Amino acid sequence: MQRNDIVKTIFTILPLTVLCTLYGLWLVVEPPELVESVLVAGVALLLFVLLYVRAVPRLFEYALDGDREQATTAVHRTGILGGREVLRLLLVLVIARGIYMVGAFVWSLYLNGYSETILDIQHIWADHLFAPRFISIANNGYRTEVPGYPGAYINLLFPPLYSLIIRFISPFYLSSIRAGFFVANLNYLLSGIVLYALVLMDQDRRSAVRCLWFYVILPPSFLLGCTISASTFLLLSLLCMYCARRKWFVPAAGFGFLAAITERTGLLLVVPVLMEFLRSMTIEYRSLKAVSWQFYVKKSLQGSALILIPLGFLLYLLINRNATGNFFAYAEYLKAYFSSQQALFYRVAAAVCERSFQSHLLQDTQTLLGICIPNLIALFAAFEMLLLTYKQLRASYLCYGILMVAVIYSQTGILDGPRQLFCCFPLLIALTAVARNHWINLLLSLLCIAGSIAYLGMYVAGWPVV
Repeated sequence: MQRNDIVKTIFTILPLTVLCTLYGLWLVVEPPELVESVLVAGVALLLFVLLYVRAVPRLFEYALDGDREQATTAVHRTGILGGREVLRLLLVLVIARGIYMVGAFVWSLYLNGYSETILDIQHIWADHLFAPRFISIANNGYRTEVPGYPGAYINLLFPPLYSLIIRFISPFYLSSIRAGFFVANLNYLLSGIVLYALVLMDQDRRSAVRCLWFYVILPPSFLLGCTISASTFLLLSLLCMYCARRKWFVPAAGFGFLAAITERTGLLLVVPVLMEFLRSMTIEYRSLKAVSWQFYVKKSLQGSALILIPLGFLLYLLINRNATGNFFAYAEYLKAYFSSQQALFYRVAAAVCERSFQSHLLQDTQTLLGICIPNLIALFAAFEMLLLTYKQLRASYLCYGILMVAVIYSQTGILDGPRQLFCCFPLLIALTAVARNHWINLLLSLLCIAGSIAYLGMYVAGWPVV
């Protein structure tokens, strides 16, 4: 026990010491122009430190006493999904999609007058800033120079799977845009069903319904209907973890592979899946009276399948190499054309804060309200939710959530932090746990609904909401 305490202390102190040292060096070597940026970065770092200090003992407890966690979570499981229940959930999700479309039409009517019907308004889902890139990949591949960026294959910023699906089914729709719209909305519906089933594995149906409720009303939710890869990535990551929870590790690895060639952050799925695999293997090993060679063969095959997840990301890098001769061409394009550099999350928070003040001085309300403020709110809200629910969240979910927040906020020119965090399912589950209290649930629901209305309005108005 004493040795475990020493290891736990090292895992806690050493990374935080390095992180705080880097923060201090940053303030000395590249000090921000604004005091407010230093404060915002400091708050982000403080929240991470508090979260990390609480997460490490939780992860050690998970690794050393997995049987107890399994027994605890199994108590809450109330059953599996039935056909009628799935149909009811689908109906609710379809109605939610319809409400967003009606809301977009109402906003368009208010902003522009009557210029198109409620059916014509569907074009706005293809007006997303990134949508043309996915359609371009589907139609022309990666070796396509984008107007305004001579000599650069900007399409390489986006992994290929979503665009390949569009290319495959577009002959049935006679339009890549319509195919992309269909795929995005279908995967949004399926993601809601799988999310409900995943929550149901650990909690009761009331909690699963509450999670689905926030899935529908959170402000970035409507963006999953746009012709971008967000809903496809969310579906694949949910399927990956659902299979891992059911101990179907080979299918989990397959879905993780597909997620990794849908979004770059899909690579991080290897961490929670590996944690679930090691936990399952440890529990099974302890339950055996005699360990046979079949056990080792089975676990070796399952474990080796997990290499598929990083191979998905490697495939994306090979596409970069094939098109430009550089494995990390996408990172160079981000730096050269979008002034976005790799940085730790607290520096990104400071950069967003500085951009907020610049937008305010330039009276650029669209950038301030459409990008800067939502990104800062999303970052701090994510840390807060994980901090409040670190005991309730499954350890693999907690670890994945922390990594996702840190990696998503690793680019100084970040635009789409709220949408990317929405696709991090542990945050949805954490929000469900925070909203257990009736009054907190009501308050959060009202805030989410108001935020959704405003966010949708900004998007329909053409503001940089991504």
